[in-house]
Amino acid sequence: MTDPVRGVIERWLSEPRFASERPALEGLLAAAAGGDAAARNELDDAFADTLPIGTGGRRGRCGPGPNRINRVVLRETALGLASAMKRRSLPPKVAVVYDTRRDSARFARVVAAQLAASGLGVLLVTAPRPTPQLSFLVRAAECGAGIVISASHNPPADNGIKIYGPDGAQVLASFADEVVAEIGAASDAALPDLEDDHPNVQSLDPVEHPNWGDAAYHAYVTAQGVLTEPAAMQGLTVAFTPLHGVGHTSVVPVLRSRGAAVQAVAAQCDPDGGNFSTVVSANPEDPRSMQMALELGQSADADLVLATDPDADRLGACARDRHGDLVPIDGNRLGVLMLDHVLRQDPSAAQGLVLSTQVTSPLIGALARAHGCEVVDDLLVGFKNHASMLAERPDRSLVFACEESHGYLRGTEVRDKDAAIAALLLSECAAEAKRAGLTLFDRLAQIWSRHGYHVERTANLVAVGPAGRRAIAAVMERFRRSTPAEIAGLRVREVEDRLVPRATGSATRDLPANVLALELEAGDVAVRLALRPSGTEPKLKVYVLARAEPSASADATRSAQVDEVLERVITAAESMARETMDGVMADGSRE
Repeated sequence: MTDPVRGVIERWLSEPRFASERPALEGLLAAAAGGDAAARNELDDAFADTLPIGTGGRRGRCGPGPNRINRVVLRETALGLASAMKRRSLPPKVAVVYDTRRDSARFARVVAAQLAASGLGVLLVTAPRPTPQLSFLVRAAECGAGIVISASHNPPADNGIKIYGPDGAQVLASFADEVVAEIGAASDAALPDLEDDHPNVQSLDPVEHPNWGDAAYHAYVTAQGVLTEPAAMQGLTVAFTPLHGVGHTSVVPVLRSRGAAVQAVAAQCDPDGGNFSTVVSANPEDPRSMQMALELGQSADADLVLATDPDADRLGACARDRHGDLVPIDGNRLGVLMLDHVLRQDPSAAQGLVLSTQVTSPLIGALARAHGCEVVDDLLVGFKNHASMLAERPDRSLVFACEESHGYLRGTEVRDKDAAIAALLLSECAAEAKRAGLTLFDRLAQIWSRHGYHVERTANLVAVGPAGRRAIAAVMERFRRSTPAEIAGLRVREVEDRLVPRATGSATRDLPANVLALELEAGDVAVRLALRPSGTEPKLKVYVLARAEPSASADATRSAQVDEVLERVITAAESMARETMDGVMADGSRE
């Protein structure tokens, strides 16, 4: 154990502010002293750093230490937010929402109590609800900020806190910097004893409240649909799972209100104590998460299988193909289907704005431009950047926004990705295709014939702990300093380093980030290879986006050729990255 780590641990053992975490810390120390290597590694990681604020707020494993989620870290975060709000003279009211994780309700009360003790009014929603509903509540109740206690689709041992500004979007730019600075200052501020249930916290029943509760939010979500018939989804059968989260509180009533027959996986509507015991992963990006919903879908002869992550801001889906099989659809293609549906059904869409990221399918931009929309498709990952772009363009309505990791949005009164809105649009699209005798895969084929075949894949290279962080940094450094002239036989024709200043004229588009994008080409196949350290999880994300020009002969053979190019590139990029990471991790194990 290094001297700095030992010093931090001694503080947590001796200072009164850390008393709530002391029993758990003492247990770890006893285990480490007894020779438990896992306990020693946990201490090294939990006390070697401070939990950062990433694209999704602060998120990580629960436990003692400044690099973990616990009462102390959450109280410091709430205190820092309160100070930043006062500095900016924001409305002194904060909305707090939580999900179904085992500590979420307790952590929400801790945060609410700290905010109230700091002199702010607090609206604490009294039942687990979706993250996008918090965004809607912040705007509807005219709050100065909002907080969600959630770790989204992370493993069961994790939790987190997302911070939202008065516009209902996750904090960004100068306000985010102020919050970070105030949180840092709060780590040295006094934290007197505080009861979890503060008398100045106002409880908000989401079922009963007429203006800020479920009914108002569901009405807004429903209004984002583009089919005008009252029962537009009559005849569509949907199997749905919230993966032990909160999605059934929004998705089910919205879809049923438009005529869809929705059957939910009862066992996964149960919060399960935050254990997620029926799923390998609670991430709807992973088709394995939908196994129980697929079984229900088969027995119910469902047209569509939908899944939301625990805080209901991401959507996963499977749909029937021409053979009658339920087949997963990846996040990029879901976005393409929803956008194509909106553009075909809404003539006013040409006057609006379409947003996506640098690592989302270029087909989003191609579709939108073909309909005359204004397009920004080089945003950094994180829907706070989409929201910031909306703030730059208040004159434009939001036709559609998306990112490859199954996040989607339409409309302006929610400023974060929303699985209920996505479920509505995709279900509309499926219902309309079914009436026309088509599948969603037929719709994709039609789109490719007009705009060229597109295919995307993302690899996640996990590297845990301090050595893992060094390994990920080493990969980024290698690609920056020694960018190869070719990868898998494709020439590297352009490199964009998002740490290098840009001058597009948009503060949002010009934000710096640790992202590298390499443009490759071989004949008429173009590939974008992008590398980005995750902001919320210990992993390096490797994105490969391949596309071919439209062709009258666009068929299975052509798409197979593009798929093969993509496979070569992602295999080569992963190999280069893992070679560097393994070397750093091996050096770390010898320290």
